[in-house]
Amino acid sequence: MSRAARISIILLLAVLVTAMGCARSPEAQKARHLARGDKYFAHEQYREAIIEYRNVLRFEPANVQAVRQAGFAHYQLGEAAPAVGYLRKAEGLDPANLEVRQTLATIYLLVGLPAEAWQEAAFILERDAKNFDALALLAGAARTAQEIATAIRRLEAVRGDFADQAKFYLVLGGLYVRKQDLFGAESAFREALAREPKSVDAHLSLGNFYAGKRDITQAERELKAAADLAPGGSLASLTLANFYLAVGRPDEGKKLLGDITRKAPEFLPAWRRLAEVALAEGKYDETAKALSVVLKKNASDLDGLLRRGQMNLGKGDITDAIQDFQQVLKLEPRLAPAHYQLALAHLRAGNTQQARAALNDATSTDPNFTEAVLLGADLDIRTGAVTPAIEALQKTIANHPSEARAYILLGLAYHAKREHVQATEVYRKLVELAPKDPRGPYLMGLGLLAQAQRAEAHRAFEAALALAPGYAEPLVQLTAVALAEKKPDVALDRVQRQITLVPNSGPLQFLLGEVYRARGDITRAEASYLKAIEFEPRLIAAYLQLGDLYVQRGNDDQALAKLEAAIRVSPKNIQVLMLSGAIYERRGEVSKSQKAYEKALEVDPRFAPAANNLAYLLAAHGGDKEKALQLAQTAKEVAPDEPRISDTLGWILYHRGVYQRALALLKESAAKLPENPEVQYHLGMASLKTGDKDAAKKSLAVAARSPTNFAGKAEAKGALAQLK
Repeated sequence: MSRAARISIILLLAVLVTAMGCARSPEAQKARHLARGDKYFAHEQYREAIIEYRNVLRFEPANVQAVRQAGFAHYQLGEAAPAVGYLRKAEGLDPANLEVRQTLATIYLLVGLPAEAWQEAAFILERDAKNFDALALLAGAARTAQEIATAIRRLEAVRGDFADQAKFYLVLGGLYVRKQDLFGAESAFREALAREPKSVDAHLSLGNFYAGKRDITQAERELKAAADLAPGGSLASLTLANFYLAVGRPDEGKKLLGDITRKAPEFLPAWRRLAEVALAEGKYDETAKALSVVLKKNASDLDGLLRRGQMNLGKGDITDAIQDFQQVLKLEPRLAPAHYQLALAHLRAGNTQQARAALNDATSTDPNFTEAVLLGADLDIRTGAVTPAIEALQKTIANHPSEARAYILLGLAYHAKREHVQATEVYRKLVELAPKDPRGPYLMGLGLLAQAQRAEAHRAFEAALALAPGYAEPLVQLTAVALAEKKPDVALDRVQRQITLVPNSGPLQFLLGEVYRARGDITRAEASYLKAIEFEPRLIAAYLQLGDLYVQRGNDDQALAKLEAAIRVSPKNIQVLMLSGAIYERRGEVSKSQKAYEKALEVDPRFAPAANNLAYLLAAHGGDKEKALQLAQTAKEVAPDEPRISDTLGWILYHRGVYQRALALLKESAAKLPENPEVQYHLGMASLKTGDKDAAKKSLAVAARSPTNFAGKAEAKGALAQLK
């Protein structure tokens, strides 16, 4: 081979090696992955596109194109949580990109973050006041009266540019609905339909509008028209199914949902709705089946995980529910409904502080989340934090002046502060707001009664009964006043007159039983309680009263039979479980009593009476000593001033040799229960162990001379004899 040929080959090899090196360089690989990602995205192969964009980000974590496109791909797949993660990062890298902000605003609205959606839409409109998509997002995010007015003003400013398009009138009509201008809303929706007669959205909007007005015929006509114009797996068909469910035609609604899932099994919103319907009906197997389809398709589906958490909460699987809600929040930390559901789960678990924290997160994320605000206020009132509750409720009423529940809670808050005049004035406003709602005059009557204005209260209670003859609460107050005034005949006559108006009312029959019992007529009381259950089998109070009656007669078997019937109706009713446990405990059936208290603690792990009673049983009958101590400590933490709990914890500590701490608790208990022989026995034994023989002698003497038999009486007598 000639020298020139060898040089040529060497040069060629050098070029090839250089080219291969370039191809393997990070920049080349990054460019190749980016190009592939864009190609997959263009062909709607979003999952493959995401893989390529992630490969780009391994080389350059801040590559704005890869970050942005990965977010868009997740959005196209309906994966809100990762989409938001990428798009927020893209927004930070390129704040001026309006498409990113618009997509973020859309997702925020979909997942219930209207404040964030409003912020993004407003940013876009500052730079492009005629961006109609941003105007529509701003309208969708409007919640307060001020926001609605702002959205309408912005929309009217561009009327000249969009007046020939249906979408303009659809957005405007939606705002008029929120403004409660029904005439303006209907006119706008009809104008949209006139512009585009085959617009699915126009028919849907008009149908939903008529549904809101309870004009069932016109609503069904418009929604059917929308469904006929749209493909099978569509929002229109789903809306029609929802309409049937809402107007009391559940069979038609569920049938349509089934048709949608069969014809378009990939249409996940129909599966989500099926899960929601089954969940509302308490059909957890059907709920799980529908959710499995959703979560198999996308294990990070926020709605699917949220519904699964609600399902677990409904089943009483509190730990699983909390884990589901926490998983949702890990994916989307600012999802207010998930914080709210987590608060409900914590409340069920007895974790009040964690529930309050979750509600704070919900309302800080979405200050207009009324359910969270109301639950937080209710929790504050119950825990004594009345002032912040009042402030939150006043703000809610200012933003939502027709929210009756806010008035009810505000009145309760004022009552908690013993400001009964202010409470009554709040309830007067409720009467003005909803003159046909019997709760208004009833609550006003309670306020007047708290001010000792009995005549005015009587009139208010009668006004409530005139609005709702079957509303038992006002009648309860009227009979309570009559009985307090030593007028049992008046109480009986008033209840009987009301029953003539509503003869098949379980609550009224129960109240009749209460009046008979107050009069000492036990036979008629029993008959009334039984009739109350006949009319309303789920009226647990009637079962409890019958159980109590039978216990007083000495018929424990009959009492337990009635309580077992109540448990079949309401397996998680703590009062029924506690009464059953107490009866079994008195009969010496320790295992059955223990089981009843354990079931009560499954419902509420921090229910102090159940924790105390179970702790005592375990300690007294050779059970798990460590568990007994833990339960007693929990009970003491929840109810620190309850003397029987102090006695239980003190006696457990006594048997563990912690005599000084035991003595302090037993003194505390005995001070509040000076005539209780068992408490005095416990105090006497603890005093003896700590060397205070005089105190021991005094307490043991009280215990020994008591006519009541109790566990340890013989020991008390023996110890007293030795001291003498």
